[in-house]
Amino acid sequence: MKRMLILLLACMLATHSLLAQGTVTITGKVQKGQEDDIFIASLPSLLFPEEQRTFAEINNGRFRLELPVSKPLTVELVYGNESAPLYLEPGFELQVTFSAGKMLKTLKYSGQGANENNYLTLHAYRFDEEEDYQTLPDNVKLSEKEFLQFLDYRREDQLAIFEKRIAAKPVSEYFRQLILAEIDYSYANDRLTFFNMRELMRLPVQLTPSTGYFDFLQQLDMEQLASLEAISFPAFLRNYIKFIGEQAQLDAGDIHYYKKTYEQVSHTLQGQAKVMAQAYLIRQSLQQGNVLHVPAMLQDFRQHKAVADVYATLLQQYESHPGLGIGSAAPDFSLRDINGQLVSLSDFKGKIVYLSFWRTDCGLCMVEQPHAQELARKLQPHDVVLINIGVDEQEQSWRSVVQSRGLGGVQLYLKGQGHELARQYGLKDVPAYFLIDEDGTILSTKPRRPIDREAEKEILQHVMNNRASRR
Repeated sequence: MKRMLILLLACMLATHSLLAQGTVTITGKVQKGQEDDIFIASLPSLLFPEEQRTFAEINNGRFRLELPVSKPLTVELVYGNESAPLYLEPGFELQVTFSAGKMLKTLKYSGQGANENNYLTLHAYRFDEEEDYQTLPDNVKLSEKEFLQFLDYRREDQLAIFEKRIAAKPVSEYFRQLILAEIDYSYANDRLTFFNMRELMRLPVQLTPSTGYFDFLQQLDMEQLASLEAISFPAFLRNYIKFIGEQAQLDAGDIHYYKKTYEQVSHTLQGQAKVMAQAYLIRQSLQQGNVLHVPAMLQDFRQHKAVADVYATLLQQYESHPGLGIGSAAPDFSLRDINGQLVSLSDFKGKIVYLSFWRTDCGLCMVEQPHAQELARKLQPHDVVLINIGVDEQEQSWRSVVQSRGLGGVQLYLKGQGHELARQYGLKDVPAYFLIDEDGTILSTKPRRPIDREAEKEILQHVMNNRASRR
């Protein structure tokens, strides 16, 4: 068993490092586009959360991407503020076309790997656009029985469409396993979080899970490599870790929470899922500034020899921890907004603040700006404010983007990342995010990014915790 775990984890490491044992080429044409480049980004991983990107210039609407790929993996194709999942295997030679502004709807592939990616695009489009597939805002209001009927319908519909599609246009066996795992874990994640979602929505009637509701968790196969690489798996595992802590009646505000949860998942999970959960909890503890038990957790995690580079990264993060953490006072500031008015952090006492630092020449920052605007709109009724601080060296660069893109909300300017305020926040790169409590103390030094579907839920959970503490 130990040798099998080492071999499987080594396979995952090969995916992350993209050792050049194979090559993928992607040539494409963008219709009606204005962007100068396009890039491939790695998907979030609990072992390797640091995003890896490969860029290509666009000339007259055409581009070519070439990258080493050692084994099958799913990444993201990003153009401007649009993105779509992309499945790759060594040797794929893909041709792609799409229209700017309608990327997911118009993506068409040809060449080797086209069957897999045309289906993946359809799967993502239906999941994002079909109201019958979405839990929010309406299906979460259903009773438990009705909600399970909805999930069963969705899963059966996805399976039927997939089987019909691949009968006509065959795909690789690994891709078939990956899609089946994706269907399973999107189902599992929505079922697992149903009652929490209802609570976050503040529905008038709160439900209690029926006996055996969570038994499905025991039937999941978290040992298959395809399961671990399903797009929905990281979100599911994060929520499962939280569920394990809740079942053990652990208090998230307890200074010992991460160590206790680490111990619980170590007894509950097996194999790679356990390793991923442990790495995630160590990172979360560091991100929240709760370093009390990190040395002990690192010492235990060190036993996983197959992920020695993950341990080295975690150790480096611990040793370079800046000290700005949960419970410490957020450095105050007074900066000018787009209209020249002085705005201070202290002006927003009594509200939860989602603070971001960004720069106009940062591609990821620009991708996330529309998501930040949408997040601000959703959170406006909940005493949450998003403050965006641009750190361009030239104020006019920042001003031009804010005005031309019509960026609303609180938009402030800070001259350069070398400013003292940036140092106080331990700013090393952008985008960077901080979540600040109503009293001006740090709730998180690295909350979920605006592009993360779980960001709204995470922030609303803090809102609910504050309300509960005031009762």
